[in-house]
Amino acid sequence: MGNDGGSIPTRRELVKNAARNPTHSQVRSTQAQTREYRWSTCPLSKKPLSAPIVSDSAGILYNKDSIIEWLLHGVGAFGDGEEVLDGRVKSLKDVVEVRFEQLEEDTKADGESARRSKWVCSVSRKELGPGGKAVYVVPCGHAFDQSAVREIGGKEGGCLVCSTPYEDTDIIPINPDEPAEIERLKERVRTLAEKGLTHALKKLSDKKAKKRKADDASTKSSKKAKEKESSIRNPAAAALTNKVMEDEKLKSEQRKLLMSDNIQTLFSKKEDEHKPGKNRDFMSRGYSLPAHMQR
Repeated sequence: MGNDGGSIPTRRELVKNAARNPTHSQVRSTQAQTREYRWSTCPLSKKPLSAPIVSDSAGILYNKDSIIEWLLHGVGAFGDGEEVLDGRVKSLKDVVEVRFEQLEEDTKADGESARRSKWVCSVSRKELGPGGKAVYVVPCGHAFDQSAVREIGGKEGGCLVCSTPYEDTDIIPINPDEPAEIERLKERVRTLAEKGLTHALKKLSDKKAKKRKADDASTKSSKKAKEKESSIRNPAAAALTNKVMEDEKLKSEQRKLLMSDNIQTLFSKKEDEHKPGKNRDFMSRGYSLPAHMQR
C-alpha cells in the first residue's frame, strides 16, 4: 500500500461523470452543420449537389442521376439507400426536378479573385441555402424564398415564374426541420395516395396504386411487429440489436449447411428427443449399460 511506485485511485477517477446535455451553442452548431450538409451534398451518393437536382415528398434534395441509379440497381448502388429514402421514391414520378435560378458573382479570397455561383430567389433575389427558408412549387419545381411566396402569393395567377397553377398544399419546404412542416408533408402524401397521385401530381395506374397500398400496409405492419418484439426503447439501440440478431441467425443457418454428416449426428433433432431409447446427451451416445445394471 505504498512505496511501490504505484498510486491509489480516487473515487473521482473510478466513477464516470454523468453525460452532460449539450449546450445551446453546441446544439445550434450541430444544426447549422446539418443544414449546410443537406444543402450541399446528395444524401444518396454523398457527392456535391449538381444540376439536375430533384426532391422527394419530404423536401430533401438529391442528384437526379443518383435517384436513377438507385431505381436501376437498388442497394447494389447505395447500401444505405433504403434508410435514406425510407420508401418515398419508387419511380421517377415520386420526385420533382427543382429549378433554381443560379447567379454568378466575383469574390476575393487571399488576394485572388474567383467566381462563385449561388442559388437565388427569382422574386426577392435573396440567396437560397442553409441560412434561410426556401420552398418550391409542385408541379413546375421553381424555387423561391419562403417569405416571397407568403407576401406576394401567386396561387391565383399560378407560379411566379411560369404561371403554372398550384394549391397551398403544393408549396414544399426544402430540407424542412420543423416537426409541423414534416408532419404536413406526410399528410399530403397520404392524401395524394388516396387519389392515386404521386408527389409530382402524376397519375398512377390502378394496378400500381393497389400495389403501393399493399406495400405500404405490409411495411407498416412489419414495423409495428418489430417495435412490439423489441423491448428496447432507444430506436437506435433497438435497430442495432435487431441487425445483430438477424446476422447471428444467418450465420447459424450457414454453419449448419456447411456441417458434415458426421458432425450433424452429434445434434439431436427435436422430433427425436421424445422418442424412447434415444440418448439426448451426445457425450454418452453409443454407450450402453451392462445387463446387470439394466432394470
